[in-house]
Amino acid sequence: MSETIGDERYELGRRLGSGGMATVYAARDLMLGREVAIKLLADNYTGSDEMRGRFMREARLAAKLDHPHVVRVFDVGEEDARPYIVMELVEGSTLADRLEARRRGLHSDAFRLLCEMCDGLGHAHSRRLVHRDIKPGNLLLRQSDGCLKIADFGIARAGEDTRLTKTGRVLGTERYMAPEQLTGGKITSATDVYACGVVADEVLPKSRSTETQEVIECCLREDPSERFRDANALGGALAAVSGEATTTPPQQGEAPARTTAPLTVTERLDRLDPTRVLRRFGGLRGTRVAAVLAILALAVIALIALLDSGDSMVREPSSAAPPSVTRSEDAAEQARQLADFFRTQSR
Repeated sequence: MSETIGDERYELGRRLGSGGMATVYAARDLMLGREVAIKLLADNYTGSDEMRGRFMREARLAAKLDHPHVVRVFDVGEEDARPYIVMELVEGSTLADRLEARRRGLHSDAFRLLCEMCDGLGHAHSRRLVHRDIKPGNLLLRQSDGCLKIADFGIARAGEDTRLTKTGRVLGTERYMAPEQLTGGKITSATDVYACGVVADEVLPKSRSTETQEVIECCLREDPSERFRDANALGGALAAVSGEATTTPPQQGEAPARTTAPLTVTERLDRLDPTRVLRRFGGLRGTRVAAVLAILALAVIALIALLDSGDSMVREPSSAAPPSVTRSEDAAEQARQLADFFRTQSR
């Protein structure tokens, strides 16, 4: 007969894994008829009121998170004085498994996975919840679509805290621990950023751009105030250097997220600064040749904006005289008039 817990609501199945503090099982929620994962506190900690209290308190904190890149917590309880957490079941592997196997295609997915990690962790940071043990082993990769899910908020804390329990136990995995975790300093969202930097250094190829390396080095600075303030800021920096935008996959029943609409021709022309273009080509007080080149450059930019816009329209033939550009002796004024001309014709 299968073992059940939670007043016979959850039927335990195969063991999915175990760590120093807990063991995780696949299970079935008999009331709702769905597959779940259940984490049980390790037997050697059940006699510790401190560890039992921490396990339950922090499980309730994690249960407040609801994000596509965070493993959801559905329920918490105790069975024979042994606390348990009922979580979303994520079928797949971990990022640690992927790194160990060095499967082909990891580098092509690296920025996407890192941005998803930052997206989920940023959600926790916005609610003042610090994970404190970000590492590849706690980053699950769903087999069906490769979606990354952050797991194991078991040692997370709300707000600021120190690295030690009352018994002096160090919390976290040393390789990914920030200096303040090792010295008993304050734990903030920047502590998680340090761990994210270590993960990024492991996941990204060694032949990386200077900008990418600078982002990683910023994460790994000894002083927390010199790092990115939280995972949201880090995610923005990673998206910028990767040329990708962080996106959240739509949940079941939701419409796909809308992407940013391309600029119209008029909007592109509005962003053209003739004075800046002139200065780049020799300055407002430069030679007449430089001024002419600046005007030509502006014309080319405007023409490219027109051709690249993809706009198509049918205009009725008109007997009116074709518009012209007013001539001016001042190069800057001529450039502005030219930009106004293209802006008018694009409408």
